[in-house]
Amino acid sequence: MPGGIGPVTDATITACAARDRVLAPVANANEIFFHLDGRRVFYASDQGWLYFVATADDLIGRVIVHALAGMCSPLDFEQLYLDINHCFPGARRVALDRQQFETVLVALRLAGVRATIR
Repeated sequence: MPGGIGPVTDATITACAARDRVLAPVANANEIFFHLDGRRVFYASDQGWLYFVATADDLIGRVIVHALAGMCSPLDFEQLYLDINHCFPGARRVALDRQQFETVLVALRLAGVRATIR
């Protein structure tokens, strides 16, 4: 692709994954957002929210939908915003109970997505 960076090699992905970031305790969804990327999710077990950055049609959203399709679980993806005027989209989140989360966690790990559970 002219002007683009091209595909990311497996060696680059492996090198990036080797330096796993340690997440400090976070206070709100905006702080969670700054620690996420397209291959990392955050699960707040006390609230039951799974946070991720991507559209619902990207890898993480597709994995969540497909993992829970057999459970006939209704999903409501919520877009969070960094500002009060809703101009700057931040993380997305979905409410999952413990059983749903365990199913989704296995599917995400199989897809190469890292999860932080607090």
